[in-house]
Amino acid sequence: MAGTGRAPLRDDPNVLVTVTDLEVEFPVGKGAVVHAVSGISFDVAEGETLGIVGESGCGKSTVAKSIIRLNSIKSGSVDYQGHDLAQLEGEALRKIRPDLQMIFQDPISSLNPRRKIRDVISEGLAVWGDEQGSWSQDRIEELMLAVGIDPKFGDRRPHQFSGGQCQRIGIARALALDPKVMICDEPVSALDVSVQAQVLNLLEDMKQRYGLTLLFISHDLSVVKNVSDRIIVMYLGKACEIGNADELYENPRHPYTRALLASIPEPAPTVDPSDGDIEGELPSPINPPAGCRFNTRCRHATDICYREEPVMQQVGDQDHYFACHHPVEVAVGL
Repeated sequence: MAGTGRAPLRDDPNVLVTVTDLEVEFPVGKGAVVHAVSGISFDVAEGETLGIVGESGCGKSTVAKSIIRLNSIKSGSVDYQGHDLAQLEGEALRKIRPDLQMIFQDPISSLNPRRKIRDVISEGLAVWGDEQGSWSQDRIEELMLAVGIDPKFGDRRPHQFSGGQCQRIGIARALALDPKVMICDEPVSALDVSVQAQVLNLLEDMKQRYGLTLLFISHDLSVVKNVSDRIIVMYLGKACEIGNADELYENPRHPYTRALLASIPEPAPTVDPSDGDIEGELPSPINPPAGCRFNTRCRHATDICYREEPVMQQVGDQDHYFACHHPVEVAVGL
């Protein structure tokens, strides 16, 4: 059995990124710290899309930013092709960063408003030059066409584009250095519903065209299911359920996963709509609850949930794990 709150990592030669016991804390003064991520472990195979889902404040974006070292890491490791990114510094970290690129949540504020979009997209190539492929206007125009932006608009600035178009520009910028891993931090949450599907389809097209591995962050489990091969459900800095997207949707065991599934506009048939009726607010990550962190909002909680943190359990022989003292069985077929 794996350690508390941790699913076994796969023994797969195609695994590209392995995160082990990642902990991230942020000081907030007077000796207090925010326990943003508390010992999460997972891996991502080459060509896979791994979704990370949970409500605001669960730590999913912190995990994403920590992988590419935009946050400091308290402990744990992030292995990428034999390199522990958590330990790399200076030039060694700089040389590996082109392989891991990020698309940010707010497409407009993530672009420099004073620069032409042609320059925004080409900035990485201009910095790296021939080390990452020759910089050329043809290359920039190829990227713009790939994401659906007419190259004739290359001299415009970000404020002259819609949110959806700015996100396409952000995708082109991330693709410029031919990354192997693309981290998508809620890439459609700030977009109109009519545009979200277009951007999701674009990401899937780019994944196939450029051979990408995706880490997809979202608070919307219905979106994550449609784009992901595997899903991690996070709550207050910890993983509570991990599994194949279809299996997790059809056979959710953790009460929090069921609550997320019950809250989407068209709830999964394997959950009761009343599962979405969780009460209270997310506890403070400065002082998270002892035992199971979901115990303050779970109607199934008993004394053991307040005393002991649950360990990950496997569902049959599936690549499906959950951490709960009182897992909820699916009403259909069980």
